[in-house]
Amino acid sequence: MFPANLDGAKVLFYTPNDNYGEIKLPNGETADKYCYLAICKYDDERNYYLFCCNEKYEVVNDTVWESVEKCMSVASSYNENIEWVNYYV
Repeated sequence: MFPANLDGAKVLFYTPNDNYGEIKLPNGETADKYCYLAICKYDDERNYYLFCCNEKYEVVNDTVWESVEKCMSVASSYNENIEWVNYYV
């Protein structure tokens, strides 16, 4: 089951396991893969975070945006056919 919190932020939406990209080392080797995307929010902040996570649900990259919709729009650059799961439905 997908964790309810990532790096102290509440998970609002997440994606099923898929290929959303990877982090490459300068020598061209893969350092880590983006297996999940998650939209999260810290209780004391107004912004939303788009987290890229590896297969262990560890955050390996993040970006900050002003809305859930913007996070979803940016995420489409990782994969055009993203299926979002609402964590609290």
